[in-house]
Amino acid sequence: MCQFHAKKERKHITQAKEIMGRIHMIRHGQASFGAENYDSLSDLGRKQAKILGKSLARHDRVFDAIYQGTLERQTQTAKEVIGCINKEGYHTPRVITLNALNEYDALTVWKSHLDGVIEENPFMQKDLDNIETDPKAFQRLFEQVTNRWISGEHDRENTPRWKDFKIRVTKGLRTIMDSHGPGSEIAVVTSAGTISVAMQQSLDLSDKKTLELSWQILNSSVTRFRYNGDRIALSGFNDISQLEATGNKDFLTYR
Repeated sequence: MCQFHAKKERKHITQAKEIMGRIHMIRHGQASFGAENYDSLSDLGRKQAKILGKSLARHDRVFDAIYQGTLERQTQTAKEVIGCINKEGYHTPRVITLNALNEYDALTVWKSHLDGVIEENPFMQKDLDNIETDPKAFQRLFEQVTNRWISGEHDRENTPRWKDFKIRVTKGLRTIMDSHGPGSEIAVVTSAGTISVAMQQSLDLSDKKTLELSWQILNSSVTRFRYNGDRIALSGFNDISQLEATGNKDFLTYR
């Protein structure tokens, strides 16, 4: 009798999983860090996107809808991924563009809070002097800048606010989930900050932990969520198996 109930319970769990939709959040390929136009994919970024597209096609991944933000690095990634899927003979739906999927304006955040960080931490002036030659110096400064930003204690008029960014992303996710029913497979080509807010929503993370997670999301990685109604749950984080399969560590990048 107990065995019967156990089987019945497993069946119900399986059925529940089957009727949930799934969102595959893809981080864009490597952008052109340090170049005049950062928002364009680097040559390596295009290769990363193509490797992902070929991997999705190889695993027969069929999407009911594909979304992208408006940023150049996002749209270029979507184009490369979709091109590879189509080349393998798979049909892909028309791409839907949503402003809500854009990354926060990191440059404006940087300019708005850098002086405050240096004033509060004079010893970091050395890092500022070395940011063009030392990536770790930039990361240390950027962490301080963004931590200052998300605190909300230094918000200014006409500058980006962390809480507004979270609201924008959350509304965008709500739009996507409301537009596609149970069992749908949705691809979303976006950025690390956007993905981390989705993770915050699913895991009830603090703002600080959400930001820390965003720095761990690799280019061209896939983070997966299951959803049903207003519920969203993380089912896979930062999958780069397609890049690791190449055996080339140069493909593993964070910016």
